Amino acid sequence: MRQIMLLPLIAIAACSAGNGNKPGSDIRQYPTQAEAPSPDYAALLSNRPQSVQAESLREPTAPQPADAKELGDLWVARLEERGALMGSGLAGKDEDSPIQSIDTLLTAEEFDTWLADNVWTAPPHIRWYFQQPLIAPSVSEAALAGVRVWPATETRTGWQMEAAFSGRIFLRDGCVFMQGFRDGDPEKLAWFHAETGLDVDAEGYFVLINRVSGEIAARLGETMTWAGPNPLDQDNPQIIAYREACGEFEVEGVGNPEANERLYVIYPHLREAPDRAPPPGIE
Repeated sequence: MRQIMLLPLIAIAACSAGNGNKPGSDIRQYPTQAEAPSPDYAALLSNRPQSVQAESLREPTAPQPADAKELGDLWVARLEERGALMGSGLAGKDEDSPIQSIDTLLTAEEFDTWLADNVWTAPPHIRWYFQQPLIAPSVSEAALAGVRVWPATETRTGWQMEAAFSGRIFLRDGCVFMQGFRDGDPEKLAWFHAETGLDVDAEGYFVLINRVSGEIAARLGETMTWAGPNPLDQDNPQIIAYREACGEFEVEGVGNPEANERLYVIYPHLREAPDRAPPPGIE
């Protein structure tokens, strides 16, 4: 299973440690966006392409050589050392089969630059998968003054868990929180995947941005859904630094969330509550 890597937080403003659950002291005033009306997602999605490829593909251009296994193992090891391996596929069912495909956590441009820097040539018999480039910043210029830190990893996500989690993600005093809907669910600090960024929309609301497509994924304050679970090490230095800036809350991984209202526009059937009656013949 791929490990989630926590890289340094993007510091928006220097804050010292706070007391209890209060954010660190800071002479600046930070905004709160606890709730927000949903934008017109139908209009925002009107020109959206029917399908968006999660990865780019580089097909093999040569047959497997005699040393295909050694070459595949070498490149898997190189990517593991860099922390950029998502997975690999074998050419056969035997564990000793050579590797025929490799999924990376790099864009094609990053991969080619890495090869050039090391004077390497990628084996042409391997099918390579790359991440789509990020076209939006992690925090836009317009949103910089809105948050104390932007809590997201810099390592691309790749494959992730597919269970659906839901809650409200909101902004309070420059810190991003989440809270589930079950009775007794506590407020927690939210932590995002690399593909989610922060911006301000045309109406002045803080919004989560899909950094791959540039689309608005949600307004902070909306009910959202995300894939998970996304376990985090609460004792990781970056998580500790996050809590020092925003208060001694547990930090919850919320992945790349989307507003429920946005999902309802894309998948209208999700708006209807499921039929709880059992199938015929089942008591």
